[in-house]
Amino acid sequence: MSVSIQSNAQSALLSSLDQATGALVNPFEYAISKRIKAHGKTTYRVQPTNAGATTAGTTISWDLPKSGFIRSMTLKFEVECTADAANKLTTPATGFLNAIERVNIESSSRRILTMDRAAIMCAYSDLGKEQREAFERGLAMHGQGSSRYSANSAASSASGTSIEVFMPLLLSCCDASNQSLQTGFLEPIRVSITWASSFAFARKRQTAADTYADYTITVVKPELIVDSILLPPADEDAVISANFGSGPLSSLVYDYESETDTNATMSAVDAEGTTITKEIKSTACATDIYFWVEDDGSYTSDALLGVNRVPLPVESVSLSASGQTIYDNIPAQFLGCFGRRSLRDGFFGSAASGGYEDKPTGDDDGEAGKSAYVYRLQLGLDNSKQFDSGALSLRELNSPTLTVKMARLSPSGLRRTSPDAVATRAVKMHVVIRKLGLQVVDSSSGRVTSLLSN
Repeated sequence: MSVSIQSNAQSALLSSLDQATGALVNPFEYAISKRIKAHGKTTYRVQPTNAGATTAGTTISWDLPKSGFIRSMTLKFEVECTADAANKLTTPATGFLNAIERVNIESSSRRILTMDRAAIMCAYSDLGKEQREAFERGLAMHGQGSSRYSANSAASSASGTSIEVFMPLLLSCCDASNQSLQTGFLEPIRVSITWASSFAFARKRQTAADTYADYTITVVKPELIVDSILLPPADEDAVISANFGSGPLSSLVYDYESETDTNATMSAVDAEGTTITKEIKSTACATDIYFWVEDDGSYTSDALLGVNRVPLPVESVSLSASGQTIYDNIPAQFLGCFGRRSLRDGFFGSAASGGYEDKPTGDDDGEAGKSAYVYRLQLGLDNSKQFDSGALSLRELNSPTLTVKMARLSPSGLRRTSPDAVATRAVKMHVVIRKLGLQVVDSSSGRVTSLLSN
């Protein structure tokens, strides 16, 4: 007999543990513990009901066909600009995300889920490294997909200036299969997307003068790419019976709520960073509180382009309420690296926040635009959005207040290549609440309503 087996047989601790027979597992014993039945799959394109609504500030809508369970949805559109041999189309590091103001899921004109641009940035920052990179390529963020712009500098036809853009909708109904939109049973579902009030984020770089000027872009060919799971009729009927056979189904969902932006001014060069204070007005049950600071003004130079419409680094954060301190002047870099905690092996999950992986030393060099600068105060035990791991009820708190101190502006600016022209610029802080809520589906009509947010 093996000496290790003999040694273990003499152990009082192991003998005591073996008495808990209900916890014993034989990893070599074959068993199917969980299996998803084979199903159908279809990915299709949906055309908008008002295809002409592609100008800034308008809202475009898609009515989803009654076909299966929606797994994911992606907005696809093209951007066209006039060919200009001397100038080149330029966007901030957040790319064509700046063309979007808000995404809504609606049922009979009632909004049941929503995300504005600030919330989309928060959800994007939660993605794993590979998913973030795909999101960035689709929206041409951080220079991803920039090769598609090469024709613009000397294009001679409209086809040379057409850029395809893809943006997956990061809504809760696309996060977990049991939250999927069951279009065959629910009343008609509509996806509505409001374009930004202005497309002025896209400019042309005048190479001769090394400056930036207005450059008109046009959004064309918008469509929704929908990924749907199809069940055999008997299995779909069984799901409907299980969910709605006993009456209305109340389900726990999460949504995003954006606070009113707080305006501030960036500090002078080599001075203490600006302190921004925001009293949170939401009364929701918050699973997470996100915040990030940006300069969304116009840009006329490389220095200003480097900090335009991107998350800027923060030095520290505090959260207080009802006379108590919940986060006590915590270094923001700690939150960026370790703030997204996990119950799984590794404790911090597969991607804590990102934004540092491109630096061999892992150091934070103060470069603007990293996803790590979208900070998350995680109030639950796990960073997963597939189940509820805890929340904080803001309704019972007295004056919950977020205090954020921006990073010191060094003489070289917030990027290694940016001078101090960004000093004293106007900035704004976004605060986004990811909140829990109860959603009710009527068992006879499929009518969807939001019942309770707190």
